[in-house]
Amino acid sequence: DSSKDARFEVVGSPFSLLSVSLAASQHLYTRRGTLVGLSGKVENTLSTLSFLEPFRRAPVGIPFLYQKVSSTSPITALISTKSPISSIVTVHLDGREDWLIAQRQALLAWTGHTLGLKPQYNVKLGLANWGNTHVTGRGLLALAGSGQIYQVQLKAGESYVAHPSNVVAYTESSTPPLPFRFKSSNLRFQVPDLGFGSLLQNVKFFRDISGTAAWRQLGVAYHTLKTWLRRSIWGDRLFLRFEGPTTMLLQSRASRISDVLTLRDVDEIAASPPGAVQDVVTRKIQQELKEIAAS
Repeated sequence: DSSKDARFEVVGSPFSLLSVSLAASQHLYTRRGTLVGLSGKVENTLSTLSFLEPFRRAPVGIPFLYQKVSSTSPITALISTKSPISSIVTVHLDGREDWLIAQRQALLAWTGHTLGLKPQYNVKLGLANWGNTHVTGRGLLALAGSGQIYQVQLKAGESYVAHPSNVVAYTESSTPPLPFRFKSSNLRFQVPDLGFGSLLQNVKFFRDISGTAAWRQLGVAYHTLKTWLRRSIWGDRLFLRFEGPTTMLLQSRASRISDVLTLRDVDEIAASPPGAVQDVVTRKIQQELKEIAAS
């Protein structure tokens, strides 16, 4: 195991600091700006900025700037989180189970030459929960969450429903979690399809009016109203249903959509016609590149 001589120890109360002990020639990756201090022969230590697949991570807001630390002699590093209300938990991967990091900001640090981290897009959930990271191999992970982090273990045949904003990470299983909504009413209404949609498309008047600016503005207003209703009224109805066996890490404080997207971002997304959200993503990438050039 390439990480057998490395050790992650969470210290502080609450658990807000990470002590990392590395053997010679081992590599530590940590979020940019989280390295607090380092002990050992610092003249033998090398620190470089590492880019972790920026063009796959930036569109869904997954951080891609990490600091790579290595030394020809043993060192001990102290790492903290950027959030004032957070805690840290460590995960040891032995190669038998893969992990999925559900929160985009959760990955704090890792070590292990065989450890592989790949971003994934979970489009079945809302935009705030698109970015996942698939972790394989052997090594050590340090994850950060809002509030306290608790572990939930499910046996075969057991199920658990959790809000996606509270799920930090979980082990991969043969039955991946699926979106789940609680029933809001026992009444069911079924509206038969009378074919009016296809009939209206064949009428020239409706084809012409659908291409006017007024019709597009009406569509934008409807889209804005629907987005506001989903965020303000029905936003908390979407959950994830897990099936055992699996291990879950849950954070006590949920990540709100306002923590991920600003009000301006939400307004732009809600007011954009289909396909125009890519412009917002492009501006986000350009902003990240400007910050890299300025640093």
